Amino acid sequence: MRLGYVGRAKTTLNKVGRSPVPACFLTRVKACSADHEDRGLVIGLSPDPHRPAHLLLMASEDVELTLLNLEGLAADSMGQVLWRRFNRSSLQIQRDSSDRLVIPRDLREAAGLGLGELIWLGDRNKIRLFSPENWALYVEIEEADLDFSEGGSLATERGRTGGLI
Repeated sequence: MRLGYVGRAKTTLNKVGRSPVPACFLTRVKACSADHEDRGLVIGLSPDPHRPAHLLLMASEDVELTLLNLEGLAADSMGQVLWRRFNRSSLQIQRDSSDRLVIPRDLREAAGLGLGELIWLGDRNKIRLFSPENWALYVEIEEADLDFSEGGSLATERGRTGGLI
């Protein structure tokens, strides 16, 4: 089993929407290519309505695994609904010979990505791409989600965190 994408990285986005794939994610991106020659990736707008706009980037193998996981779910399940929402904006892009991506303008605009800094966040089988402003908002929302004011605590939540705490 391959490890998922873990960690955070920063790159820059130029005026044509080109950015290098960070080295910390590149090994797994390449490993998920069926013949290690496939340079295709799937990119689309995150379907999560409760988080600031950002893009999701997935290797072909990860898309296939996601689709396999969704096969057994009912058509009206939340997983299926979110997939359809992601799929409406997603498209196939290619890494160039220098392992850079060109993010299409419409997706950059939808996610609020401008020239300059681009934040990459590894999240299991996908990479999330943020503008600095939306990254700050994402972190703020995630931190607020850890508010245990209703009597919970990290200790009481331990069993539902997959062993992370």
